Amino acid sequence: MQQPRRTSVQNQQQQAGPADWTRGYVAPGFEPVAHAFAAAIQARTALGAACTIIHQGATVVDLQGGWQDKARAQEWQDDDVALIYSLTKGITGMAGAVAVSRGLFAYDEPVADIWPEFAAHGKGAVTVGEALSEQAGLSAIDFSLRLDNLGDEDAICAAIARQKPHWTPGDYAGNHAYTLGWIASELIRRRDPQQRNLGRFVADELVAPLNADVFLGLPEDFDRSRIARIEGFGMQDLFIHHSTMPWPLTFKMCLPGTLAFRTLNNPLLLAGPGALDCEDFWRVGQGAAGGIASARGLATLYQAFAEGGAKLGVTPAVMQQLCDGHARPRKGLKDQVLTADMYYSHGFEKPFDEWEYARTRSAFGSFAVGGSLAYADPEDGVAYAWITNQLGTGKWDDPREKIVRDAFYTCLETIA
Repeated sequence: MQQPRRTSVQNQQQQAGPADWTRGYVAPGFEPVAHAFAAAIQARTALGAACTIIHQGATVVDLQGGWQDKARAQEWQDDDVALIYSLTKGITGMAGAVAVSRGLFAYDEPVADIWPEFAAHGKGAVTVGEALSEQAGLSAIDFSLRLDNLGDEDAICAAIARQKPHWTPGDYAGNHAYTLGWIASELIRRRDPQQRNLGRFVADELVAPLNADVFLGLPEDFDRSRIARIEGFGMQDLFIHHSTMPWPLTFKMCLPGTLAFRTLNNPLLLAGPGALDCEDFWRVGQGAAGGIASARGLATLYQAFAEGGAKLGVTPAVMQQLCDGHARPRKGLKDQVLTADMYYSHGFEKPFDEWEYARTRSAFGSFAVGGSLAYADPEDGVAYAWITNQLGTGKWDDPREKIVRDAFYTCLETIA
């Protein structure tokens, strides 16, 4: 589809320096999105951010703004990347969809048929779909994770296989903050004829065909000056700057022995997510929280799904499963880790009554600690990605991001 004529957007206030400008492009009719995007940069509630939105095959928003580094010495450039935390789960969900489409396994196949050791402690009936929909009860594992062992997939997957689930699988779901990536990697590695792990599979089967700036495991030769560095938060900030995060989760994250503490503080005990923004973690390519990407790269991947998945060999049947969503947990949507409702499905999060992040229920994507969001909506023809390097302390619908998304959908209503 032919790209529309683009309008340059650069907000130049007399008192503002260059890094206060919003750089990039919006298509005619989408100028309000640029104003919404600029608001967080001008208010300095975001150190830096980037947003790319594709609609019906045309890039209608491609914006960057603010600073790449905590010292505010380098502007965020149009090809910069950042650590994207749980937006990585969406990439893993895409890899799973490609693997199912290739016949490596099926969503309704028991994990233990692929990975026999996984059957320990009554997990023999857990299906691939349940495991990827975070219903397996494996959010926390009895294995001490450190930066120097996060790449030891053999040891970690052995620990996952022998782990006793924290609830009866299928009864509930709960944020598998790190374990989702290793589970998906082991499933792919055991069935892939080349025995590739998740990072290699993503590079070969998703990223290379689309030439997207997305990495699960940063290559040695990647230009590190393109990485926007994370400004994180400490545990005290969850109380001092409390916003939309549920209070029960805020307390449980700081209480040893709770499931939230064991899930979210292993690795880097109480250090906060910003501590993961380091060379050791970039190289591992952890499949639930360790992706490195640009907003443009994420939108490019999601666009392949928004238009039906054919470019990546995703079958219509698998696309329908992603749009319909996995069966919900038997005892409701309350996340046993995050203490709030969440609808996990095949590696993604789906819209539901309490969080309608897209206009249709066909959408699937992921949000991340700190406020970032990326998704595809095949029915609406939308691929969306908003990322930041300044982590907020909310749950989802970070106000810096949501005003951009709301402005985009208002523009769609206006031009339709």
